[in-house]
Order: sequence, then C-alpha cells, then structure tokens
Amino acid sequence: MDERLCLLGLRLVPGVGPKRLRILLEHYGSAAAAWRARSQWDELPGFGPAVCIAARRVDEALVRNHWTRLKALGARVVTPADAEYPPGLLHLPAPPPLLFVRGRLPRAAPGCLAIVGTRRPTPQGVRTAWSLARDLAAVGVAVVSGLARGIDGAAHRGALAGRGPTVAVLGCGLDIAYPPEHADLMEQIAAEGALVTEYPLGVPPQPGHFPTRNRLIAAMADAVVLVEGSRRSGAMNTVTHAAELGREVMAVPGDVGRWASEAPNQLLREGATLVRHAADVLESMGWTSAGLAAAAGDEPVAVARDGLGGVQLSERVLACLREHGAMTVDELAASLSVSAEALVGAVMGLELTGRVVRHAGGRFALPL
Repeated sequence: MDERLCLLGLRLVPGVGPKRLRILLEHYGSAAAAWRARSQWDELPGFGPAVCIAARRVDEALVRNHWTRLKALGARVVTPADAEYPPGLLHLPAPPPLLFVRGRLPRAAPGCLAIVGTRRPTPQGVRTAWSLARDLAAVGVAVVSGLARGIDGAAHRGALAGRGPTVAVLGCGLDIAYPPEHADLMEQIAAEGALVTEYPLGVPPQPGHFPTRNRLIAAMADAVVLVEGSRRSGAMNTVTHAAELGREVMAVPGDVGRWASEAPNQLLREGATLVRHAADVLESMGWTSAGLAAAAGDEPVAVARDGLGGVQLSERVLACLREHGAMTVDELAASLSVSAEALVGAVMGLELTGRVVRHAGGRFALPL
C-alpha cells in the first residue's frame, strides 16, 4: 500500500488515536514502515500486546474498503503534505497527521473566525451568532465552529445565509450526524463548505472527543468569538486553546444577570476584544471587505455594481437612508430590491468608513 493508505491503516487500528499515531510516525519515519512493523509495536513505550493484536486484525482489505467508503461519501484523507491542509493546524504542538474531510476547505487566506458558545443559548444569543456569521461570511470571512446545538448551529446557518465559507469540525466520523437534528445542516455544509474530523467513519461521538476537536477549531481560526456560555463550558475550552496559540480572543457582552453571559463578560473583564457586531471584528483584525474578497479572488462585495446604470450599491444605500432615515439591513434590502446577503458588504463597508452609523436594534443611519 502507498503512504496515504498505510496512514489510514494505522488510524484504523483500535487504540491508535492521534497521539499514538504520531509516536509511530516519529519512531519508524513513515506510515509504510510503521505498517510493516506492526507486530513489533509492543516494543514501544505505551504500546502493549493488546494494540499489537488489534493491529494484526487490520489488514489491507479492510483499509481499502474504508477508502472506498470515504470516496463514496465524497470524502478524502488530507495530510500536512497536502496544499489544502489548514495552515493554522501546523501551529499546534502536535498537528494531526491526517484529517478526514468532506467538502471544500477555504483557501489559505486572511479571514477565518471561530464562533463558539453554549448549547443552551438565549434567543438573543442565537440571533447574535447568526447575524455575526452572516455578515462576516458575506464579505469573505470563513466561519468555523463545531456543529453543536445552540450557538454553533446558529453560526453555521448564518454563514450559509451569507453565502460564505463555513467549516464544521466534528467529534465523530463523517458518516454520523451529531446531533441528529443537524443532519440536514451537515449536508448543506458539506455541499457549500467543509466537514472536518480526526475520526474515521463509524466512530461515534464520545465526551473525550470534543475537547480534542476544540483545539482544531481554535487553531484553524485567526480569532475566536465567544457569544454565550459558562466559565466551565466546552466553548471556554476552545477559548483557552485559542489563547495558548496566540489567537485573538473576543467576546459578546451580555446581561450581567444572565448565566449565559458569565463567560463572555469574564473574558471582557480580562481584556478580550468586545464584539457587538461584524464591524467590530473587521476593525479589530484589520480586515476589510474589499481585501477579503480580493484574497478569495472575487469582486469586493462592498463595491459590487448592481447593473443599474453602473451606480454602486453603496451609493444607493446612502440615498435610501437620506430619504427614509434609519433602516435595518432587511428593510434596506426590501427597499432596494436586492438580497440582504448582497447588501451586507456594502453596509459594513460604509460603517467602517464612518459614512453610516449603527443604532440600537441593528438600524443604520447617516451620521448626524
């Protein structure tokens, strides 16, 4: 078998997770050499006879069958030698030797944000995560999260609504929808973004998988935003990984009397960047809608023309606000007969340059 198939074979051995897999690769120098020597693994520290017995039961036929199943699912094995391997993962002390990927990973360009939070969000938290992801995705920022209930799901849906890239990092195999009610969302992400996991097909979600998954979420992103959660939540675990990796830590402020605001407010007290909306993220990270779109090879959304006499969309937004006063993005979209997704970039570009200001309730107006 070639190196990639041998790598898959090693990962399919019960008891060989990412840590043991790295030990094998470092000791033998290649996956192929480790595969050939699997009857001798008990000579290595931490490898007992049980692992050697399990390894002998994983033969070439089983490995090729798993490979065929991956291809049938539209999935593949990605290694650090591949151009599409997320570069941020190389900053980890022990980068994953292989990933299972379904869909298209975003290009290695500036602008990847992790949005995380509790599985039991408030309605306000869901709206915030959704709108933040939508607005950022609309100007080219990739949104990464964990496909969990609550804030994660809202972030993925928002990114899809913004027609931008989103990546879901799983704590199980690619053939398992977890939570089950996110099966449709998972399929949509696979079609329009990417699903990523360290776990082979058939591996069910287990509590110990999610802290491991969280380090990938943190490493893939340039910054992490905590929307809601307690100080002992899994989302805080992601934030901890982000801080250790030198990623920007951001938080959405919340009502001091609400438990879901405990962790974000604590982070803000400790110096995290305050995030109210997408413009705060763009300003803090030094991202611009034009720059992000150019990095992705697209025309900048904020200066896209609408085909009506060459008039820029941003100028139509300003004219509409002069005539009608403060309006939300949805109200502007209806008035201008364009989609909200197409409008977000223009509004945010105007906000960042100070030509419009944001008021309570997400309403935009000309500055006084």
